[in-house]
Amino acid sequence: MADLGGSYSCKNCQTCSVDGNKFICFDPDVKPQPGNCLIYSFGVGGELTWDTAMTYFNCSVYAFDMTMKTWDNGLVKDNLHFLALGLGAENIDANLEMHNETHPSHRDKKKSFFRTLETVRGVLDHNDRPIDILKLDIEFSEWDFFESLFRSPEKSKILQDVKQIALEIHLDDLKHDSAATRVRGGQRVEGILENLHSYGFQLVHTELNTAFQVFADVRGEVLPLFRESLYVRRP
Repeated sequence: MADLGGSYSCKNCQTCSVDGNKFICFDPDVKPQPGNCLIYSFGVGGELTWDTAMTYFNCSVYAFDMTMKTWDNGLVKDNLHFLALGLGAENIDANLEMHNETHPSHRDKKKSFFRTLETVRGVLDHNDRPIDILKLDIEFSEWDFFESLFRSPEKSKILQDVKQIALEIHLDDLKHDSAATRVRGGQRVEGILENLHSYGFQLVHTELNTAFQVFADVRGEVLPLFRESLYVRRP
């Protein structure tokens, strides 16, 4: 296992956190092969340290984010491409309301484009290439994405070409006041992760997100809602 990328920030000399790092497995049967590896990184949020680290293995890295207001599609550096796209359960164009940093009380509208993994792969002419690492940090949309795959046996075949999934898990449903909503949200996540396991993905590493953590009280237990996890599918 290797912990790659990340940016450190400190509130004081004792309180520091790192964000943007991801653990990757370098066991011989699943490791990215230098010069012949493909990385999809969805949800970069302007933080490209992990994506840049993967280029040092001479991988072709494609970073995606539809929320970046000033970034254009193009080559960031050798082997690192950026595309202003979001990963979606279907292909749609939408107007998103974005935070205005200059005027916090204002909201900006931004035309955003969401595409399925199948569409992205086809447009980039990668249908015949395995995806060595699929990184997902898409702010609670990961569950819609996985559900859309598991609803269709044809669509879910794409997972057979993925070796590792670096997944930031968001359990936002546990923040709801309604106990029924929390239960349904937990059951939904449990079902999706069980499906992921049935497709051959094993959890090999997990840790709390220490940079941006939210907690919820569930039946008297205070639970952290954001977690970084790595799933590996053995050949």
